[in-house]
Amino acid sequence: MKEDGGDPSPAMPSSDSPTQPKRILDSPSESPKPQKLLRSVEEGCGGGSEGMSQNPRVQRYLVAVEYIGTRFSGSQRQPNCRTVVGVLEDAFHKFIGQPVSISCSSRTDAGVHALSNVCHVDVERISKRKPGEVLTPHEPGVVRRAVNHFLQLLKSPCDRYHYRILSGPELLSTFEKDRAWHVPEELDILAMKKACSILIGSHDFSSFRATGCQVRLMVGVLKSVGTGELTVSDVERILNAKSVTAASPMAPACGLYLGNVKYDIP
Repeated sequence: MKEDGGDPSPAMPSSDSPTQPKRILDSPSESPKPQKLLRSVEEGCGGGSEGMSQNPRVQRYLVAVEYIGTRFSGSQRQPNCRTVVGVLEDAFHKFIGQPVSISCSSRTDAGVHALSNVCHVDVERISKRKPGEVLTPHEPGVVRRAVNHFLQLLKSPCDRYHYRILSGPELLSTFEKDRAWHVPEELDILAMKKACSILIGSHDFSSFRATGCQVRLMVGVLKSVGTGELTVSDVERILNAKSVTAASPMAPACGLYLGNVKYDIP
C-alpha cells in the first residue's frame, strides 16, 4: 500500500529506539531495494493469540505499507492528528464495515518515512469492494494472511533504517523537498566513513539514546564530522561519554526512512 514515495538510496542501518544500552550496530551490506515482507507466516499453522477473539471467522492479516511521513504526525494513532495507523484504520473501516485496531511493527516519528512498515489487523470478514475503491489511488500491493498467534512468534525483530543527506550549495530539487536533509556545505565523505567505523560493533550507545531518535543523533554527529565541526576522535569521545548531552544536534526527520522490518520466526 503506497502513500506517495520516492526511492531513497541506503545509508546506515540501526535500531531507532533501543530498549537496552548495549547494542550491536552492523556494517552496511549491499542489498537491493528492501522487500515488503522479509519473512512471514502463511495460514494453516493454527493457534490463537491472547486478547484476540477465538471466533474462527476472525483472520489476522499482515499489511506492508510504505509512506512519505511529511504530512503524518507519526505512525501511531493520536487524538486530533493525522497518523499512519489512523488513516489505515479509517480505510479498513470503510473496506469491511466494522472498526478495527491496527498495530505497526515499528513506530516512526512525525516526518519520518517508511519504505516498508509491517502492520497487522484482525478482521471477521472482507468486503467485496476493491481496495482501490477505499484508498484511491493507493491500491494495496502486499497483503498476506498470517497465523492468528503471529505476534507470539516474533523473536528479536530487526529494523533497518536509511538516512539521506544531499550536500552542496545547489538549491534542493522540488522532488527532494522533505525527502532528504539538505546540507549546503561539501562533506568530507572519507572522514565520515572513518567515523562510522567507530560505531560498528557492540557498544553502549547511551550517548545516542533518545526515544525514537538514535539514528538521527548518530547522523547529526556524522554530519558534524563531514563539515569539520568534529573530528573522528570526537566521535569516539562522544561514544565513550555515555551521555546523550555529548552528542551534536540531531538530524531532521525528513531524511530518515524505515527500510524494512525483519522477523526471526522459528
